[in-house]
Amino acid sequence: MRAHLPDFLLSRRRSAILESTVLAACLLGLSTACVAMGLRVEPSGAECGAALAAPAAPPTAAQHRLPDSQAVRGRNDVLWAWLGTPTARYPHTALGAPVHAGSLHALIATPSGALRELAYNLPIHRVFEDRVPRLADLDGDGRDEIIVIEADAIRGAALVVFGLQAQALIELARGPYAGAPFRWLNPVGVADFDGDGRLDIASVTTPHIGGVLTLHHFRPPGLEPYAKVMDVSNHRMGALEQRLAAIVELPGHRPTVIVPDMQLRALHALRWEAPGQWMELAELKPMAARIERLTPTPSGACTLLADGSWWRVSLLP
Repeated sequence: MRAHLPDFLLSRRRSAILESTVLAACLLGLSTACVAMGLRVEPSGAECGAALAAPAAPPTAAQHRLPDSQAVRGRNDVLWAWLGTPTARYPHTALGAPVHAGSLHALIATPSGALRELAYNLPIHRVFEDRVPRLADLDGDGRDEIIVIEADAIRGAALVVFGLQAQALIELARGPYAGAPFRWLNPVGVADFDGDGRLDIASVTTPHIGGVLTLHHFRPPGLEPYAKVMDVSNHRMGALEQRLAAIVELPGHRPTVIVPDMQLRALHALRWEAPGQWMELAELKPMAARIERLTPTPSGACTLLADGSWWRVSLLP
C-alpha cells in the first residue's frame, strides 16, 4: 500500500497500530523477516556479510588532520580532502568533543604532475563542525565538489560546498543556516531526488531536537531547499558516527531515503514524487533497539543496533 502524504504527521498516526504488531512479531521470533509495507528487515551477520575493503592510506600531509576525522579520497581533480587546524573556539559537543576544524584541505595534482596541498581557512567566528568531507561531482563537469558542515557562532550550522578554481579552494554554494548557535545539521547524501537530471543534496537539520529532512538544489552561489519533511533523525547527540541514513536507487524509481525517526527506534522510507509531494513507501518500521549505524547497500541498508545485532533492510520494488 502506497499513499501520498500531504500531512506527514497524519501518516505517523495511521501507522501507530501496525507498529506494535510488527514489532511484537520481530521480537518474539514469530517472523524471520519483518516486512512493513515495502520495507523488509531481517537479521543478518556483521556488516550484513559485506567484505570491508582496507582503506587507502591517507597522504602524509593529512596525518595532522582533526582528531577522529577522516581523510577522503577523490575521483576527479581532488586527490584527497580532509579537515585540519583543530580549535575549541566553538564548544558544541554534537560530535562528542568541543574541538572542531578551522580549515579544509585538498591535495591536488598540478599541470606538471607535482602534488600540491590547498587550504581554506575559516574566520575566527566559524568552524567546520564535521568529521568527514563528502566528495561528489554535483554539476557533472568532471570535477569534485566538497560538501562539509560549517558552523557560525551566531547563526549555527549550514551546508557549504567547495571546489577548485585556478588551483585554489573556493566556496561554491551555501545553504541556509540552522538559525541559532549550537543548532546543527547532518548530511544524508547526494542523488537526483526530483528527477530533473541534476544531483541534489539531502540533509537533516537539527537531528536532535525535531529533525527536518531537507532536499537542496545545487544552484551556486546557493543551496536552495525545495522539499522538507519532519520527524526524522540521522544522528545521536554526542556520537561520532554520522552514518544514520541511506539513499536507495532502484531502476525506474526516484531515489528513496531510509532514515530513522526522532527516537532512532524506527525506520522511514521516503521518496519525493511528482508533482511535488512526499511518499512514505512503508509504514513506520520499528526496530528492536536504538539504531547506531545505517549504511547503504545496493537494495537498501545495513543497520547496526545498540544491542549489537545487525539487520539487513531491503526496499521492495
